[in-house]
Amino acid sequence: MAAEVKITMLGISGSGKTCYMLGLYAVMQLGLQGFTLSTTDMDEDLRLTSLWENLIDNEGEDRWPAPTSEGNTHRYEFDFSYGMKPLISFDWLDYRGGAMQDVSTQEDTQTLNKRLRESNCIFLCISGEHLEEEARDDTELMRNARKAGVNRMNPYITDLAKNLSDRQKPFPIVIVITKYDRCQKRLKDKASREKLIGDIKKIFNTLFMPNQDWLIMLCPVSLGKELGDKDKLNSGKIEPKNLHLPLVFALYAKFRESATTEEARLREAKGRLDTLKSGNWFQRLLSSDDMQGISGSIQSSQAELQDIQKKMALLAQELSNAQIFLGGKEIQVDA
Repeated sequence: MAAEVKITMLGISGSGKTCYMLGLYAVMQLGLQGFTLSTTDMDEDLRLTSLWENLIDNEGEDRWPAPTSEGNTHRYEFDFSYGMKPLISFDWLDYRGGAMQDVSTQEDTQTLNKRLRESNCIFLCISGEHLEEEARDDTELMRNARKAGVNRMNPYITDLAKNLSDRQKPFPIVIVITKYDRCQKRLKDKASREKLIGDIKKIFNTLFMPNQDWLIMLCPVSLGKELGDKDKLNSGKIEPKNLHLPLVFALYAKFRESATTEEARLREAKGRLDTLKSGNWFQRLLSSDDMQGISGSIQSSQAELQDIQKKMALLAQELSNAQIFLGGKEIQVDA
């Protein structure tokens, strides 16, 4: 059975993509607020678990997983459940970060391009190390953005924008700030935090324009506060924070899209039924079978919509404090 949601994370080498995925799986494997995550392949479960245990049990540079090697693009398949009852399935592409910087003839770069066109949600991964110090001016801020690989992400986003007419709108994107522990200096007060968020919005300014094309979530994540100290990078305590939120948002956005589709189908069916009912008695008699079929379709759509809305409500609980933007304005999720 094909996965219902495809998620792809864009980020250059060293941005923390692989560690993020390992941490996400480890946290959700044990369960969080009733939600759990499991792989559809037990061998993959063992491999991911082994990599995570090496990270938390060992010290030194060897604790960190090796970067994804050339030609070793890998797709993982997961089941996302609540109370051990499956809610939705999704797959995740893990690829070599250098693919973003290669020429388009490289095999993994072509794989990435194709994958992005098929994705239901994209995670833009930037490392907090490039936001550690407040930029003196916009020139320095843009220089830091290039170091974070934002300039390499923009062509992919532009390509996606060209095809939005054939895709879900608004399209969900998560800006994931990995290694957020490195930004501790800028988290000391509300004004400093707001300035940091303002810098991130400025870096990705095209996604915060006053249009309805993009549904954006800003989400800082961390593997542990101690890792913000460079001297403790290879020995600091692993204490994951917020790793599940980008995934919850991506799945919520998919249910949101499904609800919109089902609502449109329901309106259309009700419109057709009202048209048939408005005819004279003879026309209604001739259309009785059609009306019965449409009534059954309406009942089915109503039941499907209620089921989707229940799932949205479960996920929305986790997103109550999330920073989500539509058309450049912050919004609250709804069920």
